[in-house]
Amino acid sequence: MASTASPLPAGEDVPVSALSRAQLIDVLTDTVGDLENLDLSLSATGVEDARRLRSSLIAQIRDHVLPRLADADIPAIVVVGGSTGAGKSTLVNSVLGREVSDAGVLRPTTRTPVLVVNPEDSAALAEHPIAGVCRTVTSAAVPAGLALVDASDLDSVQESNRVLASRLLEAADLWLFITTAARYGDHTPWASLEEAAGRETPIGVVLNRVPTTVLSEVRRDLVERLDALGLAESPFFVVPDAGPHEGLLPEASIAELRDWLGLLAGRHRAAGLVRRTGRGLWTGLRADLITLADGVDAQDDAATRLETASQKLLEAPAADLRDDVERGTCGQGAPTTRWVTLASTGGPLAPLAQGGKLRSGWFGRTGRARAAALATLAQDARESVAARLEAALVSVHDDASRTWEAAGAGSRSRELLPDVPDAAAVVGAWAAAQQEHLATVPKGLTPQGAGDLVVSAAAGIEGSRAAAERLGLGPAISEARQALAQALTGVLSAVVPAGAARGLAPDPALAAALRLRAGELTPFTRPGATA
Repeated sequence: MASTASPLPAGEDVPVSALSRAQLIDVLTDTVGDLENLDLSLSATGVEDARRLRSSLIAQIRDHVLPRLADADIPAIVVVGGSTGAGKSTLVNSVLGREVSDAGVLRPTTRTPVLVVNPEDSAALAEHPIAGVCRTVTSAAVPAGLALVDASDLDSVQESNRVLASRLLEAADLWLFITTAARYGDHTPWASLEEAAGRETPIGVVLNRVPTTVLSEVRRDLVERLDALGLAESPFFVVPDAGPHEGLLPEASIAELRDWLGLLAGRHRAAGLVRRTGRGLWTGLRADLITLADGVDAQDDAATRLETASQKLLEAPAADLRDDVERGTCGQGAPTTRWVTLASTGGPLAPLAQGGKLRSGWFGRTGRARAAALATLAQDARESVAARLEAALVSVHDDASRTWEAAGAGSRSRELLPDVPDAAAVVGAWAAAQQEHLATVPKGLTPQGAGDLVVSAAAGIEGSRAAAERLGLGPAISEARQALAQALTGVLSAVVPAGAARGLAPDPALAAALRLRAGELTPFTRPGATA
């Protein structure tokens, strides 16, 4: 990437290794792309935190950092956020002196966030990512250089609202935290406040709808809580409980808050607010990238564990199949009964069982009957082997699906784990190959009949094995058994392909890339540095 002159203020103590603004935009844009494609689906220690961090980073970089780098003169974003029923919309309307956001008793009232901008700033914010998720309203009551966002509820019953509220907070240059005497200790809003304080986002606090009778107690407790977060110096406003009413709050209730926002008016003051926002931004962003890189490593470890567990599922079933072939247990039961019937005295296979001469008979009728009997016997043998194989395939496939589901990869199992193969087709292909591999055909048998005899013998029908060996087909039986074991275990292995689970791991270069980009941000975390 070609280096460009860094637009840093003269006299700032910035290391020469710092990226230029253009380079930084490229780095962060690539980082957002990597994070959007990062799959954190596997179960691993801290994965929930990693998923939240990924979403937070995407929102912070895309909605806050990149727009600010691209245009340092865009208005500062002031997000009015808090819990359900805190009175955010009424407060925004009252500060502006007009109804710009729906307010009422129905929850959630703010289904679509409202972005309120000064007419002078409407063009500058038209392409801002936040404008794409908000309804934009222009109002001269908003100081130039600032933009107010009436956000959706942090603890909304609708997940989409909660996600959107978190995204808006990531874009904030200042968060105006609205709470009430009854809700200020709620977990979700308070956890968001802790995160914002950790990023050193400027925060103002409004204690809204507070009855006079509990004001002293609630205020003291809330201030102590804020002090514990390092927010003791944050602007703090109290809006008395106006009781049941419609429309705007009394002027006296919001005058102090309106005056404070007025103090931020003017682009040079808003720019100062942005600089204060950036004090902890780069340090926090760098730390978050490193933490997320650790999360990528955890996904890699989880994929390795899943790969080991997946392949282990094959060990016992494959050993059982090999043992079945070696001991000939697939030929027991119905196939053996069929042999006894066909090889009994007077049966078409009796000469084979007794070691007698294999005659063709009058007009070849005896030979044809023998061939038909061998075909029937081989069919029984194939069906028996196929049934055993199908049971193993289904069992392994189901076990693998459950294992992947437990590991958090259930949705990917349908993509990376193939469907159960057709066991009959696999065994049929093996059987067909045995006829092709026969070097010689014993006298009295057709090539097809000899192949059927070898198939029956290899499957474990003891009487047919003895008959085939008397005809000199012993080597062919051994080869057929080896081929059968390979065919069965081979198709079983294909149910859980080697390396499939490893394919769930993120690109191993991603963790290194995130750490590298964190390193590139280091110069901006030092005193006096700026982007």
